[in-house]
Amino acid sequence: MATIREIAREAGYSPATVSRVLNGDQTFSVSKKAKEQILKVAHELNYDHRLIKERGYSVAVIFAVTPQEELRDVYFSGLRKSLIESAEESNIELSFCKNADEVDVEKIDGIIAVGRFLSAELEKMKQLGIQVLFVDSNPDPHEFNSVQPNLQMMVETAIDYFVQAGYQKIGFIGGRSWDSTEGRNVLRDTRTRCFESRARELALFNQNHVFIGDNFSVDSGYQVGREIVGKIRDDLPQAFLVASDPLAVGVLQAFNENKLTVPEDVSMISINDIDIAKYVSPPLTTFRIDTEELGKVAIETLRNLIVSPKKSKRMILLDADLVFRKSFVI
Repeated sequence: MATIREIAREAGYSPATVSRVLNGDQTFSVSKKAKEQILKVAHELNYDHRLIKERGYSVAVIFAVTPQEELRDVYFSGLRKSLIESAEESNIELSFCKNADEVDVEKIDGIIAVGRFLSAELEKMKQLGIQVLFVDSNPDPHEFNSVQPNLQMMVETAIDYFVQAGYQKIGFIGGRSWDSTEGRNVLRDTRTRCFESRARELALFNQNHVFIGDNFSVDSGYQVGREIVGKIRDDLPQAFLVASDPLAVGVLQAFNENKLTVPEDVSMISINDIDIAKYVSPPLTTFRIDTEELGKVAIETLRNLIVSPKKSKRMILLDADLVFRKSFVI
């Protein structure tokens, strides 16, 4: 194991400075750059991490999700809650802001970004010179680290289950994603893109069976459900993959009102496994995205990147289990 003097020599600071940093001396004033360099060298030289007193970090969370979107989709409120709780456990102070202009680089050690951003906003983040970690998405894997649910795996797994069940007519119900500006530019959602790619690969894609709502809310799902009934009631697909549980809840309501029965008339798999998924009629077969784990891994990953920055970017994908209920059965 490396000694204090070896770390000091490699890092370019005095043994006294290194010792006080590694012991987490909160009364000792030293620059953020010096702390990061000393901790980085300590890790590179395999200094026993149990001897390093964990210091607190300050992290800005750019949460580009509107209050209305949080209310409509509990996925984001669950993610916010998990980030806060995981940060407290890790001695990290979070400050929430709406955009990169609100970030005071001199007072924070890293950034967590949630939501959709325009290229100009992304460019600002790149110029800040600190670690940035996207959670739930990654607009530029070559420039940013990220922790995300593995949506591609979920979409492909759902389609494969449908095919195994003998279905050849498979539809998709999604929502529109918007950037964080007042202009509200539409961004293509990962689930929509992955569905089209996989369905085309299997020669199963039918544009007439793809429906995209204004967002991912229950109300949006209800409106899409009514649209489906009005347009293709006599030519329904055998199954729908629905991009989120709130959407699926709304679709079910519209179907129930119009005497369409799930799964007898059309099967359904959705994504998220929010609490209400097990109580609707029929209970939803859905992928369980663990927002608690998503937040925890995000905090751990950013802390590690602050302590020991990496040249190559990290993309961590968290898989999800399919919870079988009654909207689709094997």
